[in-house]
Amino acid sequence: MGPISAFCCIAAGLWGGLIIGFVTEYFTSHSYAPVREVARSTETGAATNIIYGLALGYKSTIIPVCILAGIVFVSFSLMDMYGVALASLGMLGTLGTCLAIDVYGPICDNAGGIAQMAELPESVREKTDALDAAGNTTAAIGKGFAIGSAALVSLALTAAFVTRTSVLERGVNILNPVVFAFLLIGSMLPYWFSAMTMKSVGVAAMEMVKEVKRQFDTIPGLLEGTPGHGPPDHARCIKISTDASLREMVPPATLVMTAPIVTGMFFGVEAVVGLLAGGLVSGVQLAISASNTGGAWDNAKKFVEKGGLFIDMPKRDEVTGEVIRNVDGTPVLVSVRQRKGSECHKAAVIGDTVGDPLKDTSGPALNILMKLMAIISLVFADYFMSINNGQGYLNVPRQGV
Repeated sequence: MGPISAFCCIAAGLWGGLIIGFVTEYFTSHSYAPVREVARSTETGAATNIIYGLALGYKSTIIPVCILAGIVFVSFSLMDMYGVALASLGMLGTLGTCLAIDVYGPICDNAGGIAQMAELPESVREKTDALDAAGNTTAAIGKGFAIGSAALVSLALTAAFVTRTSVLERGVNILNPVVFAFLLIGSMLPYWFSAMTMKSVGVAAMEMVKEVKRQFDTIPGLLEGTPGHGPPDHARCIKISTDASLREMVPPATLVMTAPIVTGMFFGVEAVVGLLAGGLVSGVQLAISASNTGGAWDNAKKFVEKGGLFIDMPKRDEVTGEVIRNVDGTPVLVSVRQRKGSECHKAAVIGDTVGDPLKDTSGPALNILMKLMAIISLVFADYFMSINNGQGYLNVPRQGV
């Protein structure tokens, strides 16, 4: 151990985060092939668009996970768990830049909304759409950094818990039934957590849609935009969003906080280690997949809206409307630009709607799950050890005890 080793650990985290950022940009920007492939899949409807988007998200986890594995291996080999902590600091060294690019996206999105509500010329909306598309990519890059650093921080906190409870003195046997059982349970928690957060978005969205419909039905001229119609009740819509966000966060937060406490109280510290390991391994991949899938769907929609997608369609006679055919009977195909209102755009909008809770809610929230479970376990470590010497109320035998 020495200054050179510490520098290598920090550099590994810094450069690893940079590579994760470039990979995220590749998979979420419509300047590259993956998102354009998702946009082209809208030719056959929303179902294929969703299939392609999910496949893109799953595929986008390969390189970031390999990078994180390499960072852990190098830093642990050089300076043990202290090296992993230094690597996480290296990845967090660009925190200021990540915050800046993450905030850029919502600003551009809101600018586009203001331009549309103010009925500014279409040229203005085209410019804000281009900025919004760039903002989607920068937001995804920021989330990639955050997920990677959360994984390393969670691993360092787990190591602190292991040291505090002296688990490594005898080692953690993955074939121990209790450890393996809670490894599986920990791997399940990110999916349970994501299901809660996604359903929360759905519940709030249903309330909002019903409220908007009610206002359209009860306020004459609002839907048609008749001059002089009554004002819409914006405050009611805002109240629905804020109330739902506060109300629906309680169950996921309760799950994250109680899972390690209940596990440690009843099954002991080795079960907690399995729970934390499973949550970390599963959560980091699910978070990357969710964030990149949502960003790709959003930018696929932007790509269609700006007219970047061309679909080959049968050419029709301008008078009769019949399909013009070649000598061999095959239809003559012409390349048609797809824009707002086209069937491709409608399919892309559906994909974007599905992706919003993934990239804006479930994906980023999994960072909290990974870190908070490890923090709570560390805080309650001494309490867990006080219960039958770390074996829990059920007195589960520890390895070598």
